[in-house]
Amino acid sequence: MPDRYISLGLSLISFGIVLASFSYFILLNTPLTALGIACVILGFTAASLPEHVVPRNAVKAMLRGAVLNIEALLEEFEVHEKAIYLAPKDGLVTAFIPLKNNPKQASVDQIYKAPRRVVTQAGGEPGLIIFPPGAEIVRASEIAEASLEQAIQYILVEVTELCSSASVVENADSIVVDMKKVKVNTEAERYSSSMGSIATSIAACVIAYVRKKAISLVSEEHYDSNITAKFSYE
Repeated sequence: MPDRYISLGLSLISFGIVLASFSYFILLNTPLTALGIACVILGFTAASLPEHVVPRNAVKAMLRGAVLNIEALLEEFEVHEKAIYLAPKDGLVTAFIPLKNNPKQASVDQIYKAPRRVVTQAGGEPGLIIFPPGAEIVRASEIAEASLEQAIQYILVEVTELCSSASVVENADSIVVDMKKVKVNTEAERYSSSMGSIATSIAACVIAYVRKKAISLVSEEHYDSNITAKFSYE
């Protein structure tokens, strides 16, 4: 099956040939003839483009490497608490992870006001500010105008190919994301426990980015190669 650039290129070439021929021989119109020739040239250019500028396997490898780096940091601080994914600041989603179990944890407002460094203080409580692996992917993908489900499908299925499909069920205070045939995982227990699997973590980044709200992972269920992740708004 031809990829989308080849299909686009062939369409432009066909249209350009018809337009140029009709304009030159029938209409005797030079500008339209030039436009047709331009479409043919553009078509050949589009057909020569690679389907993916960055190989998907390379994207997955970079994601795994980023997760393992964060895993080492979480191990160093012996993190046990759940991450709170924060709405984008300067366009980039971040995550705050408390460093100790405290029934009087910092509020979301206090977390937003915390200094933006790796080890920080929010409401007098220590925590880590993490840049999730999916944060930059989400920011660079220009999904602000898409619906939440469209955005998650685009990032997880089209951009990263982490799963074959994704669906979203949203309630007033929670969101459930169902991901089918998840293709990438890694041995990062603390990361998975605190931030979710790679696919779940990126889905959380998309939700925080699109909804402009702080969210946390409530649960993550694995069955065969599928994942169902539930998030709640903070």
